Amino acid sequence: MKLPKEINYAEMYLTFRCNFACNYCINKISGLEKRTELSGEEWIKGLDQIDFGDLQLTIGGGEPTLHKDFFQIINNLKPKVELLTNMNFDVDRFIENANPERFNTSKTPFYHSIRASYHVGNSVPEELVKRVKRLNEHKFNAAIFGVRHPYTINENMQMAWLCAKNGIPFYEKDFLGKVNDKFYGFYKYPEGLNGKKKEADCRVRELLIAPDGDIFKCHRDLYHSENSDNNLKELKPITYDFRKCNNFGECNPCDLKLKTNKYLGGIDCQTEIK
Repeated sequence: MKLPKEINYAEMYLTFRCNFACNYCINKISGLEKRTELSGEEWIKGLDQIDFGDLQLTIGGGEPTLHKDFFQIINNLKPKVELLTNMNFDVDRFIENANPERFNTSKTPFYHSIRASYHVGNSVPEELVKRVKRLNEHKFNAAIFGVRHPYTINENMQMAWLCAKNGIPFYEKDFLGKVNDKFYGFYKYPEGLNGKKKEADCRVRELLIAPDGDIFKCHRDLYHSENSDNNLKELKPITYDFRKCNNFGECNPCDLKLKTNKYLGGIDCQTEIK
């Protein structure tokens, strides 16, 4: 089954569990970490039905390396994979069991297939840098990403200095959300965040697959476990069509943000709304 050519991002959420305990975590606040999880065999069988073409498959969570079949999954999926992780795992075991050639080797400058998140207050900066550096010494293409939160400016500057000192790429991503009644981030459809529900037609250029195999077209529905009409176990054709939505106004910021696109080719929004 071919993906529509408009789909330019696909992410499989192996688990919503995490080995950190951030007090702002949407997964814990929403109880998502209790979601049923597919086995490695089920993930591989389900995803093998989809022709991803040249699209890399992003593996996320929670913390995806907590899945009991993590290495079976990354080593047996057909498409190349990318990893979003807090890097709080046994790096030597990862190097021993993961093949760097399974990860994307894009020639785009500054593109990294393993993206380690810096969680201020939970990550130990020196340890995180040490782990990323060790991965890169074994030909994995990893970088550290921090969130440009108004309360973590100083910590991000210190991490940037530490990374530069050790030859590790460090990038900041926009914080998306509200602090002291002020919304942060840049959005194509800011009215989608005002809390006033209304009807709209929308389509999204993303494929988001929950730990239980349910397929969603936006992060809002993914985190609410709503409006999924497709699952890897009984896969139906994946389309890129406008659909009716009654929740515009309560969108997730991730779906409406303006961002540098995946291959650093300009500013874009994954969602189209009318």
